[in-house]
Amino acid sequence: MPDFGTRTLASIPDLLAIAPGEGEGEDGWELSDTRVVSLTFELSKTQMMDLLPEGLIRPVPPYAKVIIVDAPDSPAGPYREAGLYLGARDRVQIRNVLLDAIVQGDEQLASSRRCFGGSRRAGTIDLDVSDDGINAVIASEEGELCRIRMGDLRRCDATMLKFDALLVPGEEEATPALLRYGVRIPLPEVEGTLSRDWEATMPRGAGVWRQLRPAFNVTAFATFGDARLEFPRIPRARASVG
Repeated sequence: MPDFGTRTLASIPDLLAIAPGEGEGEDGWELSDTRVVSLTFELSKTQMMDLLPEGLIRPVPPYAKVIIVDAPDSPAGPYREAGLYLGARDRVQIRNVLLDAIVQGDEQLASSRRCFGGSRRAGTIDLDVSDDGINAVIASEEGELCRIRMGDLRRCDATMLKFDALLVPGEEEATPALLRYGVRIPLPEVEGTLSRDWEATMPRGAGVWRQLRPAFNVTAFATFGDARLEFPRIPRARASVG
């Protein structure tokens, strides 16, 4: 039998509705010359079950994902965000649920909370990209949350890479719900890089970042080029009902 999550959506911190009319006539933010870094790592089952929203199924093996978006320009100015996602299944569909996101800059944080919702907090993302590798340090007011190192970088055909659909807590007709949004990359048109030597470390402590302990590395890659941050929306299957 599958393991279903039990965490109620109303209990997730900083649950925000999307501002009325936000993004009407648009899909999201169109970003150019954007670096997107994605890392996936396995977890133990005990680390994730109390974080998995109700109705979603634990994947096998359990995993989490960190996605960093670094854009020199956006509707909110230079934009840098680091999101922590928990792997899940919605019936047979692969999904990743936003647990928490760190956004750098006051204006950027306000815009991202209004446009994308979910739990988003102020912090810093130090990102260094060179021929030797990619290094990042993600921190908030309580200190360092995650340190990332990616070495042995190899150029690859970006169409080999995969960006699964993302879910964010929000509201549907004033009721807490999981909405679909995503980081959309035109893979045939961007530069892709795989890392064959990488690690993500998280100090122990309180909060979801420090609760998760990376066990085994799965994949680490980066893209450079155009990207789009999509506004949350009701999943199509539910939107078509009735």
